[in-house]
Amino acid sequence: MPAGLTHFLSNSLLLVTLTVPFLFFPLAAWVVLRWSPARLRMPAFAAVNLVFALAVCLSRGTYGVRLHDVKQYFLFSSIMFVVYILLVSVQYVLLEKKLGSWFPLVFPLLILALIKYVPGSWTQGFVPAPFSNKVFADFFLGLSYMAFRLTYMVHEIRNGIVPLPSFAEYLSFAFFVPTLSIGPINPYSAFHNSLVAPDRTITPIGRSWGRILIGLTKYVFLGNLANQLTYDGLLADGLPHHWIDFPIAVAGYCAYLYLNFSGFCDIAIGVSGLLGIHVHENFDRPFSKRNLQEFWAHWHMTLTNYMRDMVFVPLSKSLVRRFGPASAPHCIAAAIVIVFVLMGIWHGAGWNFVIYGLWHAVGVVVVHYYTLFLKKRLGKVRYAKYRENRIIYHIANAVTLAYFALGLILVANSMRGLKMIFAAFQPM
Repeated sequence: MPAGLTHFLSNSLLLVTLTVPFLFFPLAAWVVLRWSPARLRMPAFAAVNLVFALAVCLSRGTYGVRLHDVKQYFLFSSIMFVVYILLVSVQYVLLEKKLGSWFPLVFPLLILALIKYVPGSWTQGFVPAPFSNKVFADFFLGLSYMAFRLTYMVHEIRNGIVPLPSFAEYLSFAFFVPTLSIGPINPYSAFHNSLVAPDRTITPIGRSWGRILIGLTKYVFLGNLANQLTYDGLLADGLPHHWIDFPIAVAGYCAYLYLNFSGFCDIAIGVSGLLGIHVHENFDRPFSKRNLQEFWAHWHMTLTNYMRDMVFVPLSKSLVRRFGPASAPHCIAAAIVIVFVLMGIWHGAGWNFVIYGLWHAVGVVVVHYYTLFLKKRLGKVRYAKYRENRIIYHIANAVTLAYFALGLILVANSMRGLKMIFAAFQPM
């Protein structure tokens, strides 16, 4: 395909993937939420979410499909979307029938593991030959986020935070279009409360429009500029490179990921806010933090909060009960390692993601023990002065950002891609 046509199609698909969830969907959803009769409002809202979720799935997966295969692709993708709805519906039946058991909690994670992580030989017969370049999981848009949203919903219902939803509200939440593909992992309680008791002080119209504008600037403009300095944009040209290009690519990919991811989340939060639906923040100035513990409390916050509530807290408490209070620091360290390995695997299948999880596990555990050492060595007053020292803060912040940015090389590249990148550097 000519480069000009490829560029045109890429830009066209980017436009479609933005206008479907962030222009056409909110217009249709606003009409339904504002003008539908009360008894039909939630079923109609669920229907709007499902229709536009299908449109997003089709538009995001079409790139790379040959023109004469588009009809077959649309048919197969539509069938897979129906399967997606059926799997999510099974989770609702389990919620109704087996809320007290473990099955509703683990069912979405089992589906995620089966589709995304189990070796793909069993799925080869399902995907038609023209789409062999696409893995089976590609046809289940946002499945990782879906699994975490639904399991956290079970957690909230069991703890009495929210009641069991109607089936229509459940589908509306599960397939809520702005957060379907890449989050945030919004809890059901925020979604439910927004529909039952709307509060415009949380989702003011003016601020929502501002978030959309900021998000578009990050996602469409600044993110594309930063992408030119990433591993793919700078190093994947088949030419030899000087070593100075490596730190540029490290910083470029870090900037690109933040601008792309946080920009999309800004748009999702803003569009949801226009509808009166509160979506939790996903980023809060993470690059200003002094260590990895603080960084991860402010980067991809909905994922961090999920892992804290669903894994870290129960696991660390269980370990402390098993080994005693004196072992609490080591139990916390063990729980940190498990949490970050799981987070690495959640990001994708492959050893690079496992190593990425271990990379951050080591970093956060070092911070954990170093903090305990400082508090014991310095005492309360001197430790507070240490925290207030601006020189120490800037050094710690620089080390944190460098460590995080270096770790992202494992997210941006496969193990094979890493070998190709390092092979491209000329000897000094």
